[in-house]
Amino acid sequence: MRLQDAIRKAIELGHRTGAVTFDQLNELLPSATTEPEDIEVVMQALSDEGINLIEDDQS
Repeated sequence: MRLQDAIRKAIELGHRTGAVTFDQLNELLPSATTEPEDIEVVMQALSDEGINLIEDDQS
């Protein structure tokens, strides 16, 4: 999965649930190609959408 696809899926998930967990984000991101700059892009995209990144599923 490309980084942009992972960001789109994370945003969709965040809009449905109100937040994204670190575990969910790790599952979405292409681990072999993820650089620190990529993480920054993902974090900014989630922030821009008002989606919180949380430690675990707090339900």
